[in-house]
Amino acid sequence: MNDPDIALDVRGMAPPEPMEHCLEALSSLTAGQRLRMSIDRDPIPLYQILARSGYAHDTVFEGTHYVVTIWHAASGGPDGR
Repeated sequence: MNDPDIALDVRGMAPPEPMEHCLEALSSLTAGQRLRMSIDRDPIPLYQILARSGYAHDTVFEGTHYVVTIWHAASGGPDGR
């Protein structure tokens, strides 16, 4: 059984706080677990950091904010399989 996803809401925070909180949360991410981050803007600078660190991501705009789902690339897809 996989651990539940980690939810992180960084809406309303000024840079670089969202990235700092995201990277801190990723340090506790286990295999098969996902981080779901809600953020006001598309965190484009984060994507290169994720790729270099072995993470994959999926980003969806939900009308008022973005939801970025992040997982260990070796775990497969966004569903952790």
